[in-house]
Parts: sequence; structure tokens; C-alpha cells
Amino acid sequence: MASAPENAADSCRWELGLTGCFSITDIQTGRDVTPQSRKACALLAYLAARQGQNVPRDRLAALLWQDSDEAHARASLRQALCDVRSATGCDASPIIADRHHARLDDEAVRISGLCVSDYDEGESEPLEDLGGISENFDDWLAQERVRLTEAMVEGAAAHVRQRLEFGHGPQLMPLIRKLQRIDPLNEDFLQYAMVAEYQCGHAAAIRKRYREFASRIREELGVSPTFETTKLESELIGALTRAVPPPAKPWAA
Repeated sequence: MASAPENAADSCRWELGLTGCFSITDIQTGRDVTPQSRKACALLAYLAARQGQNVPRDRLAALLWQDSDEAHARASLRQALCDVRSATGCDASPIIADRHHARLDDEAVRISGLCVSDYDEGESEPLEDLGGISENFDDWLAQERVRLTEAMVEGAAAHVRQRLEFGHGPQLMPLIRKLQRIDPLNEDFLQYAMVAEYQCGHAAAIRKRYREFASRIREELGVSPTFETTKLESELIGALTRAVPPPAKPWAA
């Protein structure tokens, strides 16, 4: 799932929020137009993951109303589509549907919650309010949460690497802490943290972070930090305490 291209931004009518509780906002008015029906929200979230692809209506009905017979499930799907249209406005809908298929109008919808600006220090997870819809949907949701989290982490890590090159370590500390909470055994994230502490001028913090990480991976994995990480710790502390030159590129490629 990806946000709409920049050159399509002017044509977007709605914005779907995926971090924390699902939401949909009317971009033109700034109003929250999230349907009250959780299954209508679940329908939007599922179609958003399909990036504008047509999805058979019977598949959607079975996904969200698996305990109903086919006729009732299809009737419930029609009602959910009406709920989406009613909530978002009678003049248009973010879902394009015919008798056999439904899809998200990806030219009129953009996705938020996957870029760094949406990636705060909180502990919310993607689509956190959509659990318990149905067993089938919950199975899909578990996989989708993993996929969305991986996408957010990848984007955030790339942002950190880029901004560290410009000495923005102090501003990056909250985001780096978030990455380390998500994946505390990731050695790249430790390196980002040590470089950020170096840019803050905190030699003791570099040492503390290194030792805590080394202790953790020794206890949980039975290994030690790599030579590159150990060398980085020594060079960064040396640059702060002994006025030696810092490493040219102080993190793993």
C-alpha cells in the first residue's frame, strides 16, 4: 500500500488513516467522515490494501460476514457500501462498485500513516480498532499489521540514515527510540542511536547504549555485537573525549 503520487494530490478527495484507529477524512473540508459501522471501515481498509484492484463481492461478503448465509452476507455488504457513501458524501464515494466487484477509487484516495511525518513516538499499531470483525478478517488483519509495520519501519529507518548525515541526531532521538522498541535486537538501530548521541555530544550515553545492547543480545541470542559496531562505539567516544576524527560514515551500509 502506498500513498498517491504527488502529481495526483490535487485529485484526491479523501485520506485514509491507518496508524492507530482507522479513519477517513474529507480533504476538501477537513471533516472526519469515518463511517460509524466498523465493518464499513474494515471494508475500506481491506480494499485499500488491494491498491485499486477489483475484488469480487462474494469474497468481501465471505471475509466480513462469514457466519451469515450467502444472501444475508451480500445484503450486509450492500449496506456497508451504503454506509460508506452516506458517511463520505452523497455526491461520490471512495469505493467504486458494480454488481460483481468493488474497489477503492485510488485516484481519489490517499493513504496516511506510512510516512515518517505520521510515525510518532506513541505505541499505537496499524488499524488497532478493527480486530474482532470476523475470524477470516482477523487472520488477514494480523498479516496486514505486520506488513504495514514493516513498511513504516523501513521508511523511518531510511529517514534516520539520511538525516544523520546532516547532523540531525538530537531531533531524531524520539524516532530512533521508537525503532529500538519495535526491534530491540536490530544492530543498525543501535548504530543510529550511538551516532545520534555523538551528535548530541553524549559520550557516556554512547557507552551506556552499547553496553545495554551487548548485554541483551548476549542473554537472548548468545552473541556479541559485530566488530563494526564495537569499532564505531570506540571511535565515536574517542572523537568526543580525545578529539580524534570521527568515522567517515558512522553506520552500517
